[in-house]
Formats: sequence, C-alpha cells, structure tokens
Amino acid sequence: MEVVYNVKYKFKTKDNKNNNELKEIFNKKLLNIIIALENQELLLKNF
Repeated sequence: MEVVYNVKYKFKTKDNKNNNELKEIFNKKLLNIIIALENQELLLKNF
C-alpha cells in the first residue's frame, strides 16, 4: 500500500543535501512519527 502525504517540512540543518537525501530523511522521520502514533493507539486500546 502506498500513501502520499502533502506535507511541507523545514529541515533545521544548514547542510547541503540533494533531493533524494532530503526525501530519505523526511520519510524516516515520517515513518517514526507514524509508528509512534500507532504504538500509542495500541496502548490506549489495551486499557
């Protein structure tokens, strides 16, 4: 399943990275957020 998000994110680094590197970093950050939210939701369902 592929989900497309229309999100703008401003990186706090001054490093020059190409688009693919930025996309990879952003996808990892977004994945971490989604996993954290799903874990939180599972914890709430167990109460």
